[in-house]
Amino acid sequence: QVFVCGDDMEAKQMVMDIVRALGLTPLDQGSLLAAQEIENYPLQLFPMWKFPILLSLGLTAFFFFYCLTRDVIYPYVYENKDFSFFIAISIPNRICPILALILLALVYLPGVLAAIIQLYRGTKYRRFPDWLDKWMLCRKQLGLVALAFASLHVLYTLVIPIRSFVRWRTSSQIISQALNNKTEPLNNSNAWLSDSYVALGILGFFLFVLLGITSLPSVSNNVNWREFRFVQVR
Repeated sequence: QVFVCGDDMEAKQMVMDIVRALGLTPLDQGSLLAAQEIENYPLQLFPMWKFPILLSLGLTAFFFFYCLTRDVIYPYVYENKDFSFFIAISIPNRICPILALILLALVYLPGVLAAIIQLYRGTKYRRFPDWLDKWMLCRKQLGLVALAFASLHVLYTLVIPIRSFVRWRTSSQIISQALNNKTEPLNNSNAWLSDSYVALGILGFFLFVLLGITSLPSVSNNVNWREFRFVQVR
């Protein structure tokens, strides 16, 4: 990417055409007021990742302490039950899908806000507010962080059957049925709900991975606008 800024739209467009002719991707940074920020970019470490990472860390901390209070502290105080082992797998496996969905929503929300602002102003040639401009520039990073949380959710889900707590609960149910000399019949409705839930989750994760792959600059530069739009809309 090549950052371009300037107050003369015609001159800036000419420079951006030269950048495209060289096989690079021009990125309009607005007026000359952004020149100092562009010059300082080489001195920054992952400048486009700062907001997504800080946001994801803040949301992770918030939901972690919420789940910790609800699933560990509350049962220990009021029911004298120790579920502290939930911190290892259960709580992270609950946080990851929540953050993946929130961050994915934050990828498309600024586009909606930008469209509303353009309709309100009656033109698309005025600069967006700085907060919205910076938000839109880091949408790919937000999407990749969301994909990372979704991938962690998949890994945490795969290890559920080998957890000690799950194996203990399964064996307790088997022993309870044996002592009562009663076998629970298969509930087809629950089986359909369970399998449909898992199947839709696998399909959703596949589409999420496809979306993340097409958002990578090395991939998006090799597809045309219609192909990229098709994947994004689906």
